Amino acid sequence: MSGQKLSAKDEQRIVNKLNKLQVEQTMETTLDLTNKCFQACITNFRIRKLDDDEELCVYKCISLNYKFQIIILHKFAFL
Repeated sequence: MSGQKLSAKDEQRIVNKLNKLQVEQTMETTLDLTNKCFQACITNFRIRKLDDDEELCVYKCISLNYKFQIIILHKFAFL
């Protein structure tokens, strides 16, 4: 757009679309992380509770991936 200002209605429509995309992306990332950590850590399906090793693995997996996401977000913020 060459110097044209969007109407308030158009701005709101864009903001709503961006918010929806952000929620969808967050949900997709959470699901991907859950699946990744589950595949990597859960090995015993005979009991309903995680054993100590599985619990520690899940904690480390989520923590590591969370830290990685923070690093990526910071890198994008400085582009």
